[in-house]
Amino acid sequence: MRMHPFPALAVAASLCGPSLAVAAEAPKTAMVFATYYRCTEATEDRADAIFKDVVSPVLKKEVDAGRIGAYGWSKHWAGGDWRRLEYIVGTDLDKMVDARDDTIKKLMAEHPKELAEFGSICNSHDDYLWASAASSQAPEALARERGAVGLSTYFQCDAHEDEADAIVKAAVAPVLNQHIQEGKITSWNWLQHRIGGKYRRAIVVDGADHKSMLKYWGVLGQALDAAQPRLWERFGEICYSHTDYVWDLK
Repeated sequence: MRMHPFPALAVAASLCGPSLAVAAEAPKTAMVFATYYRCTEATEDRADAIFKDVVSPVLKKEVDAGRIGAYGWSKHWAGGDWRRLEYIVGTDLDKMVDARDDTIKKLMAEHPKELAEFGSICNSHDDYLWASAASSQAPEALARERGAVGLSTYFQCDAHEDEADAIVKAAVAPVLNQHIQEGKITSWNWLQHRIGGKYRRAIVVDGADHKSMLKYWGVLGQALDAAQPRLWERFGEICYSHTDYVWDLK
């Protein structure tokens, strides 16, 4: 089967089910379409160039037209086997679907060679649709301004994942917001799974550089152990496994 080189743009046809129609009725909820690529490391810089030169100008026009709120392209610095991350953010699901459909048509019509080359470099991927459940940024402003480096942790959780959401909002969010005021991080976002693979929740924390982000999980864990030890322990019981990534944000 031929793989579309930008699958996060190609999921529009799958977004017409009834569960997503409900999400579209909540305009203050930011949605994130994300594609996590596995790429050939020796040539992945060429994939970066294709995204920058070919895809980014099209997506920028969609931002300017108001059909998506933001988009981004991130490079693996540390973590698992995903090498690149492409995402699009918005609060109106219908407009996002229209933007994706039109973007796919334009790219396929005007840049078939570049897309084929991209697909040969990044030839495997995982698609996710996330809903932002809590964040330091307003839904309409989500991901418009980000730090230089992002620390993302992707969680596997049990049937009590709604309880994990409540713990994040009640116990974790105040600590994260305090750390923004102290300059330890620049922003954070808590994501709920809507479509995709095994990861049910994700937290994304942005900061200034690699060193500060590598240290930050220890800083956050110590702060939560001091402030809410029982809730933090309960969170670990619900979201029992995770994978960490450090991304260079572009």
